[in-house]
Amino acid sequence: MPLIIVLVAVAAAVGVALVMYGIVSRERAVAAADTGRSARVTYRTLADVREQLRRRFEPTGTPVWIAANQNINALAADLASADLQLRPYEFRLLQGAVALGFALIAFMRFGFNIAVPVLAVIGYVLPALYLRNRRGRRLRTFEAGLPRAMELIANSMKAGQSVSQSLSAVTENTGPPMSEEFGLARREIELGASVESALTNMVKRMGSTDLRLVVMVITIQHSVGGDLPAILTTLADTMRQRAEMREEVLAATAQSRASSLIITLLPIAAAALLYFLVPDYFHPMFVNPLGWVLLGLAAGLLAIGNLIIRRITQIA
Repeated sequence: MPLIIVLVAVAAAVGVALVMYGIVSRERAVAAADTGRSARVTYRTLADVREQLRRRFEPTGTPVWIAANQNINALAADLASADLQLRPYEFRLLQGAVALGFALIAFMRFGFNIAVPVLAVIGYVLPALYLRNRRGRRLRTFEAGLPRAMELIANSMKAGQSVSQSLSAVTENTGPPMSEEFGLARREIELGASVESALTNMVKRMGSTDLRLVVMVITIQHSVGGDLPAILTTLADTMRQRAEMREEVLAATAQSRASSLIITLLPIAAAALLYFLVPDYFHPMFVNPLGWVLLGLAAGLLAIGNLIIRRITQIA
């Protein structure tokens, strides 16, 4: 009977994983067939535009992550910012499948033990960590290319184009994620949205402070007037100088941050490895109250040390 339960659970986990893989593969295949390259969609028709916008908009037409009078769906915003073509419930299913897989591995290795819920929690958290890492990496790439995008907009406006027309220059002369986000903003404008509204939606999707400043500048210029190309060029130079300063600070604090990571992960990795190889070695730590106290004290000291190092090396 236990073997049948394990087989059924494994089959369920594999089925969920295949469904999720099929969803992602299908959407990527459709995008690749439309574009012939790595971009998501070419928007050949107005129906293509509406379909792409439908993925990020509720049926009411209001983006769920920017509506001021609605509850913000943080997971939907993170998925959109990370460019993962998954709905929140699909991502939750993926987390559940990974957690179930990890729990089955622990069960087959240790039987009914504390390792089963521990590995299940780890498996549930891993997709969220991947989402956070992917979102942060995409945001850093976006902000690194933002000064060039601003210069492209400024040069296009000097050539006589409007702000909405100059977005095409960014879409055509930059790579993902810059071209994807500005392309989506341009399509929103073609569907009737204002420039300020389309750019504000992009700020809400990406969560970039630098982009919020750019949108503020453009909005103020539309209200009171001014030399927008010159302002954008100056702002781009300022962003580059700030990025260079941030890189210098990161280089100066790299050793301290690496020490924090190594000191935090080394005892955890060593304990996990020993627990898998020699389960009896850590058995007293889990059955003896003194072992619980020692584990809690060690975890607290690691957390405090990591927090202190992060506060010392934190960049405002």
